[in-house]
Amino acid sequence: MLRAALRPLCNCPTVFQHPPLKRIRLGSTSASSQVQLPTIFASASGKGRSAIQILRISGDDALEVWRKMTVSPKGQKQPQTDPNPRSAILRKVVHPQTREILDEGVVLYFPRESSLTAQPTLELHLHGSPALMSLMLQLLPTLSKRFRMAEPGEFTRLAFEAGKMDLTEVEGIRDLVDADTEAQRKLAARQASGQMRQAYDSMRATAIEGMALVEALVDFGEDEGISEGVFDQAREKVTSLRDQISKYLDDGRRGEIIRTGIHLAIVGPPNSGKSTTLNWLAQREAAIVTAIPGTTRDVVELSLDFHGFPILVADTAGLRATKDQVEAIGIERALAKADVADIKLCIFSLEQLFPDSASRSQLEPHIDPLTLDLIDSSTLILLNKTDSFLPTKEHLEAISKNLSRAGKNWIGKGKEREFWPVSVKEGTGLKEFAAGLMEELKARYDLSDDLEETPIVTHERHRRHLEECRESLNAFLDLGADDLVDAGEELRYAVVSLGRISGVVDVEEVLGEIFAGFCIGK
Repeated sequence: MLRAALRPLCNCPTVFQHPPLKRIRLGSTSASSQVQLPTIFASASGKGRSAIQILRISGDDALEVWRKMTVSPKGQKQPQTDPNPRSAILRKVVHPQTREILDEGVVLYFPRESSLTAQPTLELHLHGSPALMSLMLQLLPTLSKRFRMAEPGEFTRLAFEAGKMDLTEVEGIRDLVDADTEAQRKLAARQASGQMRQAYDSMRATAIEGMALVEALVDFGEDEGISEGVFDQAREKVTSLRDQISKYLDDGRRGEIIRTGIHLAIVGPPNSGKSTTLNWLAQREAAIVTAIPGTTRDVVELSLDFHGFPILVADTAGLRATKDQVEAIGIERALAKADVADIKLCIFSLEQLFPDSASRSQLEPHIDPLTLDLIDSSTLILLNKTDSFLPTKEHLEAISKNLSRAGKNWIGKGKEREFWPVSVKEGTGLKEFAAGLMEELKARYDLSDDLEETPIVTHERHRRHLEECRESLNAFLDLGADDLVDAGEELRYAVVSLGRISGVVDVEEVLGEIFAGFCIGK
């Protein structure tokens, strides 16, 4: 293996210093220096009218736009020199053939070494006319055959291939653009800033260190006498890394939920006030409300920004035994939606729980089995229609005891406020309920100022590769010192899995760790 190639180094008096290693990125391509890459351009602004819009051009011919389509604001004189880098310069934008003045705006130039794409980049900050942008996009290809419209995400793709960003930062930028709520913005901003990249790079470095120890045993252990305790060191590193990855994976999918939205399903018996509650949350008539049981036959969904949290609310059909085929389908869909919900809001009508004066005195609530079956530790319980029946402390205790006898746990159980008595119709108690819902969302999904507590698994592919890595680490820990070759391969798989998350695969780093950690001549 490596022993024969390294034999001439065995008499070196000091640790051999391996030269810097090239970082190979997944998906990157190398091009011959003779090949002229295209110069791409696109609007960097959203569609529609705005005060300012940005036209971005990146490539070797980007300065052709400066030379042929801009002039001094005082006249028609074309520029004789290139623009000062990273300086805002006021210019008139002109038609490259007719010299007609099209607009006046600000030009920014970023040379190759300071450009995100690692190519000369020019930005034109123009007035926000859709007609002007359309004309500019038509004129740029007339400057050179190498000009073409950028493909979706191509500027960011160039930044990734140039090593300016890794895949987690790329995803963070995309998520930041798509963020609708404060929680989504905060999570995406932290990811785009490289916080997740640091965490993944640190884990990958630990895996490489463990692999380097095992590879050293394979290649030099027999002759150099370095086997004692080295395999145990590798096991310690791998065990610590495995536990760290398990912690990230067992986070309740916080990062993924914040990014895509918190699924909240409104469930309960018919006529309990589910659709009215949905309308109150949406602050509009999003669902039909009638006194007829079974009005809601299908799932009604809408997205909300609830105090900075992204919530996907689903109003579902009332749960009851029925022979109506259409209603039965709606109930099946309600149960399926509740099954995948992150939080369930179970709404009971107090009139239905205690339907007559006799039962109210007996304090025995009537809870439908279908609804009872859905209640779990992710369920908030709302007691509606206090305008018709105001429950006493004894009524609330009876409901709690009934649920506890059924082996149920729910949000708030055992606390001073286990339920939220409200009248959605009259609007009473809703302020307190909103505060309780907000408190629960903060407890589950709020991002603290402590960056170490930020979830790093924000996409399904992160989770998949981490699970693959953990499987490889577990396979390594199942092997002993007599299976060094197989053990090294398992760690190699783990390193590759981690590298796929950030888009970096450095196969030669293992050799770098070996040379830096051991003196071959001793």
